[in-house]
Amino acid sequence: MEFTPRIQQILRIMLDSKGPVNKQEIADDIGVSKRTVQREFEYLELCIKRYGLKLTNHKGIGVEIQGSPENIEKLREDLGDQQYPDAADREGRRRRLLFELLRDRTPHKLFYYSQLLGVSEATAGSDMDALCPWLEESRLGIVKRPGYGVILEGDERDYREAMRRFIEETAGQSDAYSSGDITGEIFAEALLDAADSGIYSLLEGDTVRRVDKVLRGLNEPKILQLADSAYAGLVIHISIVIERLQQGAALKSVPPEMGDLEFWDDYDLAVRILEAMEKEFEILIPRGELSYVLLHIRGAKMAYTGEEQEFPSDLGDDRLLPMIDRMIDVYNKDIANELKEDEEFLRGLLVHLRPVLVRLSTGLRIHNPILEDIKEEYAEIFEACRRAAHVITEETGYEVNEEEVGFLAMHFGAAQERVKENKQYTRKVNIGIVCASGFGVARLMMTRLKDKLGDKAILKAYGKGEINKYVITGTDFFVSTMNLDQLPVDYLQVSPLIPPKDLNKIEYKLEDYSHIRRDTTETPFNRRLDEAYFLIREIKSIIRRYKRMETSETIRFRELLQFMTMQVTDSLHAAAALRDGIEARERLNSQIFPELGIALLHCRSGAVREPVFISCTPRGDGNFKEPYFKGIRAALLMCMPVDDDRKMHAEVLGSISGSMITNPYFLKLIKTGREDEIRAELAKELKCFFFDYLDKV
Repeated sequence: MEFTPRIQQILRIMLDSKGPVNKQEIADDIGVSKRTVQREFEYLELCIKRYGLKLTNHKGIGVEIQGSPENIEKLREDLGDQQYPDAADREGRRRRLLFELLRDRTPHKLFYYSQLLGVSEATAGSDMDALCPWLEESRLGIVKRPGYGVILEGDERDYREAMRRFIEETAGQSDAYSSGDITGEIFAEALLDAADSGIYSLLEGDTVRRVDKVLRGLNEPKILQLADSAYAGLVIHISIVIERLQQGAALKSVPPEMGDLEFWDDYDLAVRILEAMEKEFEILIPRGELSYVLLHIRGAKMAYTGEEQEFPSDLGDDRLLPMIDRMIDVYNKDIANELKEDEEFLRGLLVHLRPVLVRLSTGLRIHNPILEDIKEEYAEIFEACRRAAHVITEETGYEVNEEEVGFLAMHFGAAQERVKENKQYTRKVNIGIVCASGFGVARLMMTRLKDKLGDKAILKAYGKGEINKYVITGTDFFVSTMNLDQLPVDYLQVSPLIPPKDLNKIEYKLEDYSHIRRDTTETPFNRRLDEAYFLIREIKSIIRRYKRMETSETIRFRELLQFMTMQVTDSLHAAAALRDGIEARERLNSQIFPELGIALLHCRSGAVREPVFISCTPRGDGNFKEPYFKGIRAALLMCMPVDDDRKMHAEVLGSISGSMITNPYFLKLIKTGREDEIRAELAKELKCFFFDYLDKV
């Protein structure tokens, strides 16, 4: 039977070996990538199966052909002396031709290239035709003129883009480059190794090393945050700039669509980079080159660290987030909800899409060294991402190329795997059973649930007063006969006898929690939700408990304290403790502000269980008469409990204090308004504080 040329080569190497052969060694022997060899093995296995032979993998060693000596000899005979033009040689020859066209932009006759490549003029011409699609993607073309020769024509910017693309594809075959381990000298060596292996670089290794050294020496935060591939691309871009300038080719003008460069983000960074390069290479870099470098920085991929990063984009987050939402729905409706709850995925995709839009809007291409692998090994994810990318096109009008789709597939694919892993993962769920005391009803409910839920859950009974931070942290959700809205917990309110409909609710929630890893439930987003819930509860309580009281205008300061503290405590002892605390605070620094006409009486005390805010004014239209009051009209009492939420309490009550300065109308109401008017304005102020807080998180 006949075998393809590459299959012949692989089989001969394996048959001549005395044992297992490493696939990388085979790839090195025949001059192709390891991925290419791996793809060939799928067909090779079918070929040798006809001979009663099989492939055996030896982990960490290699692969060998196994079977009877007779069958192996039969295969060897069939291979015989068959000779085919080597497809790998053809690919390498065309790669060499592309290099020569990019390297030397002077016209040459077709005969020149045929002699250079060791083929006929017809073959050289055929090879050039085969390169046309690649060149057209970079907006370049091969021009053949009788009596003049063959030359590559196109705009200088497009020519450089083709050089960058060629170098990235070439260097991408280096192990150091493709693994992402591009640090210091290793990146330069990756390019040089590619040249030494017979696939030629367009850049001098010394130029690459010097550019790399200068960039790292700048110690710029934005450069340090670049993803490895983006940093490599920046080194290539600048190296091309240097070498083209040294050859007398420069970009002398700024593209019209870029306008005034000074108004672009990262303009100052681009200036610092080029000034450093001018000093290193002792050359003058025209202004037009600045736009070339600036565009690359704006469109560069950043290494995602989980921290929020600023990116220039014509599309703000208010449009990006809904667009991401649509992309997820188009990608896969079945897991859309899970993906939308994956904070790591959402943040990573948001950070990724900002420079994507810059690249699409400016025509910058990005090289994806593993695109073919993604398309082959994750075909379904790639096609789903191609559909999702249409959402970007609909929103922006920009067509999304396959390289960008490939990077989207990496984000979506990783998130999809996490969803799959979470669904496979199962654990026992911690459920708290709550009643008033933690004994009677709760114990009955726990006994019933133990019988129904078996070992799927760990059940504990609590009294309502026992629900503290430690209990909440160790519990997934609560089941109670009471309303627990005032607690920052996830809970189900059920009948004490837990009828079937309530049991179904509990089992459904248990199933949900059983697939969430305990160590990942406390994400930053969840913490922010807890904080928001805490604020909602606290703000509602302050508004609900607010009181406007009146007293005699001749009341003394200590009597006023006793009167007001009695309104917010449970006992005379607690009121006395709170009064002592306020007096101690007053001795340190007076809380009376005659210029505002109010006293801001506040302290932190164990005498109260939650933050409180009340006000008191003299009856009628007058002010307090005792000289200590300094002629003020209103006294405000603001107290917070002694607990672990001091910071949050202080922010809420502090916002009320601050509003006395920023909102004259509120201050006026405090002194002269009715209780319902003051409560309404208090609600508005706290609403503004709450939404400002949400914007910050």
